[in-house]
Amino acid sequence: MKRILKGLSLFLILFTCSIQTAAAASVNVTLNGKQLSFDAPPYIEDGRVLVPMRGVLESLGYSVHWQEHTKTVLAMKNGVDISLPLNSKTVTVNNEKVVIDVPANLHNSRTFVPLRFLAEYSGADVQWDASSSTVIIHSNEAQGYKKEDSVVYIQTNRMQGSGVVLSSNGLIATNFHILRDATAMQFIFNDGNIYQGKTTIVGLAPEKDIAILKIEKKGLTPALISNQYQVGDAVTAIGSPHGVRNTATTGTISGFDQDVISSTAVITNGNSGGGLFDASGKLIGITSFYGNGQYFSIPMSLVQQVPQDLSMPLSQMKTYAYTASAPKNLRYTKKNNYAYVSWSPVYGAEHYYVYTANSEKGSYKKLKNSTLGSDIWYWGFPQSFGISINPKRAYYMKVSAVVNGVETPLSASLKISR
Repeated sequence: MKRILKGLSLFLILFTCSIQTAAAASVNVTLNGKQLSFDAPPYIEDGRVLVPMRGVLESLGYSVHWQEHTKTVLAMKNGVDISLPLNSKTVTVNNEKVVIDVPANLHNSRTFVPLRFLAEYSGADVQWDASSSTVIIHSNEAQGYKKEDSVVYIQTNRMQGSGVVLSSNGLIATNFHILRDATAMQFIFNDGNIYQGKTTIVGLAPEKDIAILKIEKKGLTPALISNQYQVGDAVTAIGSPHGVRNTATTGTISGFDQDVISSTAVITNGNSGGGLFDASGKLIGITSFYGNGQYFSIPMSLVQQVPQDLSMPLSQMKTYAYTASAPKNLRYTKKNNYAYVSWSPVYGAEHYYVYTANSEKGSYKKLKNSTLGSDIWYWGFPQSFGISINPKRAYYMKVSAVVNGVETPLSASLKISR
């Protein structure tokens, strides 16, 4: 995968809270707990918080310049170059085009940018506190960021696991299976502090084994996130295997796709929900499962896609019913007249069934696994199985998962042809 935005953290923090339009109370900005002052104050317009780009980025260590003839703001720091033209939704970051939802604009003779842009590309954790009309910026870099401080030990009344801090005000990502049947939860942080208070589930993607929690604790150290990596990159897995807090193992990325990152950094029981970090300390995945000498993490891009639209007390997990959906993203690659088939793994799947037909709407029949002598198939990486391609005609394939002895509906069909 091509590297872009080197040295940046990509925080997909969606500011969906209700923001009163316009010229209401003044907007405050704090950086690591200290109030910032600007020659032009932040303001709210059409439900968006806009902040002065120069003032905020200079506070974060960027060198900011104005290019008059192109009406463009240029910001530079540690090999990171941002080019942001006025009134354009297209921004250039390290020679890569990035689309933002609200363009920069000129207000009171100063360039203002939407808070969401800073949240994704400033290298800091940026939040909006509607109750005090305050932009809260937490820069790990400014405080001597240590990746270990963003990993947390999790103990429930039924099992032990790990988690990773996503925001300074209490968002924590972990695996769904850590929460299953839990009614009580304790968090132990890298500095030894223990939290046993209220825990709310704000995001769930059970089929992907992802859960996002909210605890009533502030001043946490959020992980810096990156979605850029390639095979051969050095990585470190940090979690609490067998209850030993913040144990680190190292290795390299051996492969990845849209569903998982496979690495040689060893994980075991208790690592679930911990962090997989790149060489610069950026979080690229949530450690999740292992088997056959492979160690898998869920890419942060999938974690960032989980909607935070729940407000579920932890106690409800005791009666929460997980119903697995059909496998998704069925796909294949071709090599030497073989189709190598894969799909997104379904959490909790005991095995899978593969169905084939001669036409998309034809009669699908189970495909026998000649290796096992049955019709059972298993998910694998980088592919689940290979099948010969018919040189004369296409055929179609669907897959189902079996979870707790119950078969899911069939997936969407995959056309396989020469």
